[in-house]
Amino acid sequence: MKYAIAAAALGLLALGGCNRSNPDQLNEVETNQPAAEDLNALSDEAANVAAEAQALENQAEQLNREAQATDNAVGAVTPEDENIQGM
Repeated sequence: MKYAIAAAALGLLALGGCNRSNPDQLNEVETNQPAAEDLNALSDEAANVAAEAQALENQAEQLNREAQATDNAVGAVTPEDENIQGM
């Protein structure tokens, strides 16, 4: 009987340590969540990159239009022009 009471008391003590909150312990959610300021900074950076990409695309289109407008190359003028490797 004494052993049964002692075993029950020991079991209660062992289980008593469960589910106690530890203020020093971080939850997984807390460690993996970026701060709101970080998210705002990343959002601003993404918007800047997108604007820069759009500007570069516009510049490329303008350069292509200019290249097509100035492309005035004509065919070979002389037979030597046809065989450039012979030079």
